[in-house]
Amino acid sequence: MNPTETPIEPTAFVNVQVVAIPKVDPATGNVTYQTTFHPPAIVVKKRDTVINYQIVSPTPVGVEFFAMTVVPKHTHHQLSEPSVSQSGKLITFSNANTVKEKMNITLHFLDNDKTIFNVDPEIINEPEPAL
Repeated sequence: MNPTETPIEPTAFVNVQVVAIPKVDPATGNVTYQTTFHPPAIVVKKRDTVINYQIVSPTPVGVEFFAMTVVPKHTHHQLSEPSVSQSGKLITFSNANTVKEKMNITLHFLDNDKTIFNVDPEIINEPEPAL
């Protein structure tokens, strides 16, 4: 390697499993979803980390991602535009992780009955010092 070249590290990946279980409010009959994430929040240490949120069983088959938004909106341009898989079961984006900050993303879901629900998992950027 040329002494002026920066060593290239393998891309870091963070995979989060998402379970969304429908609950019916007996008083109104409205459906809400109890959503859990494993891990519940993520701490990103490496630069240019790829983050995947994947809907897994026992989530009903008809539940899918359809979008993602970020708060605060500016987030120092840390997150790329998300990509939703053809199946709607996976949403992927990259995190530059150049600024220490806490972000709340909002994952937007849709089910077979056109019920829309949103959940706000947390991403904490803790970039390692530059070499």
